[in-house]
Formats: sequence, structure tokens, C-alpha cells
Amino acid sequence: MKIIVFIDQVISTQVKLQGVDFFDPLRIEDNEDDLVINPTSKNAIEGALKLKDNSEDTTVTAVCVRGLRPIKALRGAIGMGCTDAIAIADDSFYTKDPLLLSKIYVAALEKIGDFDLIFIGAEEQSNSSYAVGAMLAEKLGLPSVLYAEEMEITENGFKVGHVLEGGRKVVEIPKKALISVSDSQYFIPRYTNITGIMKSRKAIIPTWTATDLGLNANVVGQEAASLQEVSLSNIVLEKESYIIKEGEPEEQVDNLLAKLKEDEVKIGV
Repeated sequence: MKIIVFIDQVISTQVKLQGVDFFDPLRIEDNEDDLVINPTSKNAIEGALKLKDNSEDTTVTAVCVRGLRPIKALRGAIGMGCTDAIAIADDSFYTKDPLLLSKIYVAALEKIGDFDLIFIGAEEQSNSSYAVGAMLAEKLGLPSVLYAEEMEITENGFKVGHVLEGGRKVVEIPKKALISVSDSQYFIPRYTNITGIMKSRKAIIPTWTATDLGLNANVVGQEAASLQEVSLSNIVLEKESYIIKEGEPEEQVDNLLAKLKEDEVKIGV
């Protein structure tokens, strides 16, 4: 079985915020330590590796399109256990539009050739979009399960449990399908061991451009985007503090509740 995992690279949430400069890619490029694999992409890798663990004939190829330095993310994927990896990078790509990103994924799959199963993180953290998996499955004409929480192998394919609003549903899908993976106990990513690290350092990772994929800027460039990022900035929340020192404890509680009611602050909602 040949599995493709689409991953994206994001700025670590551990990076200290420094105003709007935090969102400037040029500030991040010189510090690779600030770049990590998107957490739900790691969950997707784990889902693929669980299947690889159960079959010697299974290969897992990690593909990174979204990333300032995708090679770093892809070496991390190989270190976790992926068989190989492909970087896709071109200045003409506008990947902040989920529809255009799905078109790039389709072109990558056409160049890769045969595949059996696609894994993708449920959330594109770098643009907070959950739509890419659904768009990609629709373009490929594949059955899909979104927000998968767990899965098991069946005789004809897979049984997958996924999240619904207010509940959970279990479905069966064939072997050729797409699964978008949520952050669940089943998909908690494994640690990288020394063997994986050594393998990742030696790995030869090809980089494909728009020309390699047969794509033109007028198809996947910013001019073709139906959704464009207008601005991005930090949100500063100013919180007012209530300090009530006078009176007995019971009286202080009553005064605090009265103040919250006066300011229309809702509690427990």
C-alpha cells in the first residue's frame, strides 16, 4: 500500500510574540528552530505510520507544500518513520487559499502517480482552514472521512470513527480514500528515535516547482485566488480587574457578583 501524507510547516507556538513582526516570514527565515510541523500534520503522519507498522509492503511519502523551509519539516517526517519525502516550493504559489492549495496537491499526486490512501491534518493551522481535505477529496473523486479520531483495518478497507457536532460517527471506507486527522489519543505522534534522526539526515529530498507540476501562475498564483489574506495582527485584550477588600467573605462575594452583573459579565457561558 502506498500512502501519501500532506503536511504543512508552521511557526511554533512557543515563539515569543513580538507584535506584528511575529507574522513576518522574513523574520523567521533565519531561525529554523522557530519552524515546526503543524501539530495535526504530525497526527496525520502517525495515522499513516500505524498502517506502515502493520505491513512491510506499505510506504509512506510525506509531501510539504506550505512551509518557509519545507526540507526541515520533511526531515522531521522521515525521522518519525516516513519512507521518503517530497518538497514542493515555488514563489508563484499562493497557498493561503484552500482551493488553490488543493489544486497544487492534485498536481503533486498526478506527478507521484499511483497511490492508495491520503492522510492530511484536519486543520491547516497556518491559515486556520479546515476545508483543504474536503476540497482535495472532491477534486479527486475520492470517498473521505474528516476529523478522524481513530481507525482500524477491515477486510475491504478501513473503519474510521470521526467527530460530528454533538456526537461521533463510525463509517467504513475503501482502501483508496482520503482521511483528515484530528488531534485525538489514537493519533498522538510518536517520538523520533536516533535511528530515524540518522536516516533523515542522509535522506535525499527532491524539490518540485510549478514547472515540474505543469502549473502556471495564472492557475495557482495570488491573482487566481478567491480568498486572499488582507491583514494579520495581534489582538490585545484589555481586562479590568475587580478587587474587593472590604467586608466579610460572604459580603465580598455578594459585592463582586453585583459588580459583574452591573458590567454584564456572563459567568459559566
